[in-house]
Amino acid sequence: MTVRLSICLPVYNFGAFLGETLDSIMPQATPGVVEVIVVDGASTDDTADVVARRAARWPNVRHVLLERRGGIDVDMARSVEQAKGEYCWLFSGDDIMRPGAVDRVLASLGGGDDVVMCRHTICDKDMRFLADYPVLRSSGPRRLDFADAAQRQAFLQDGVNTECLFSFMSGLVIRCETWRSMPAVDSFTGSCWGHTARLLALARTRLRVFYTDELWLDKRGENDSFMDRGVVYRIHIAVDGFLRLAHTYWGEGSVEEAQVRRFLRNEFTIVSFMAARKAVRRNPSLESRAELDRFVDTLYGGRGPMDLVTQAVYRGFPLWLYAALRAVAVKVRPWVARRGFIMMR
Repeated sequence: MTVRLSICLPVYNFGAFLGETLDSIMPQATPGVVEVIVVDGASTDDTADVVARRAARWPNVRHVLLERRGGIDVDMARSVEQAKGEYCWLFSGDDIMRPGAVDRVLASLGGGDDVVMCRHTICDKDMRFLADYPVLRSSGPRRLDFADAAQRQAFLQDGVNTECLFSFMSGLVIRCETWRSMPAVDSFTGSCWGHTARLLALARTRLRVFYTDELWLDKRGENDSFMDRGVVYRIHIAVDGFLRLAHTYWGEGSVEEAQVRRFLRNEFTIVSFMAARKAVRRNPSLESRAELDRFVDTLYGGRGPMDLVTQAVYRGFPLWLYAALRAVAVKVRPWVARRGFIMMR
C-alpha cells in the first residue's frame, strides 16, 4: 500500500507536549496510508521516551534522531526529506489535531494541488480555547495558482494575516515532489521563514494552492520556542522577515508588500507594542527599546489616523495604566473568547 500522507513533526525538547499531540494524531493515522515522523533535533529532555511509548502501540510512528539541532528552517526541510508519502503535513509538536482531520485532509488531496491550507483556533498554553483565527475575511474554500498575479493579489486582499503566505507550519500540507523540486533558499535559512521562501520561489512558475476554511487543528499559544530571546526579537522575526520576503519576491512598493504590511499591522497592534514596551522596562538587558521603536515606525510611521494614534499611545500611554487594563482583560478574556473575540495578549 502506498503511503498517501506523511505527518512530520520537527521538534526540540517538546516532551512535555508531544505526547498529547501524538495522541491526537495516531488514532486517525491508518498504517500503510498515513505515517507519522518525529524529527528530533537532538532533544535533551524525554522526547525519545515519549515517542517510544507511542511507537510501541502504533507501528507507523517513526523517530528520526538528528545528531544536532539545525534550527527550524533546516529541521523542517529535513522532515520533508524523511517523508515517504505523496504529501507531507508539517505539524508542530505541541498543537492538537482535531478528530476526523486526517480523513478530511486525505479527501482534499485529489485536486492536484501543491499546497493545502487549513484554518485553526488559538488556545492558551493549557489548550483552553481563546478564539478562532481565520486566514481570510470571506468564508468558503479557495483554489488558485499563486504564480498568477491577479489570483494571488485577490487572495491576499481577502487575507487577514501572514498565514496567507504560509507562515503557520501546522496549517500546511505540501506535495513532496513539488517541495523537492526547489532547493532551499539559503538567504532565508535561519530566518524562520525558509519554508515560506521556498514556496514563494516555487510560485514564480507555478504553485497550486487550495485553502479550505475547515478547522483541522487547535494551536497551542503562549509556547513560542523563540521567546527565550525576548519579545522584541520575536517581533523582529515577523516584521523584518516578512518585509524581506515581500521585497525579495515582489519588490518594494508592490501590491503584495502593501498587503504584507497590513497583515503585520493586524498581527502587531498597539496592544502588542504596549506589552513589548512593558517587557523592555522589565528586562532592558534582553529587550531593545531602540529596536522596538523601529518596528513601530516601520508599521505605523505614516500620517493616517491609525498611525498617529498608535504612535501617540505607544510613546505616551502610562505603563501602569496599560497593566491595569490588561489585568481586567485577562479576567474577562474567557467570557469574551466564547463570543469569538480576541483580547489583549
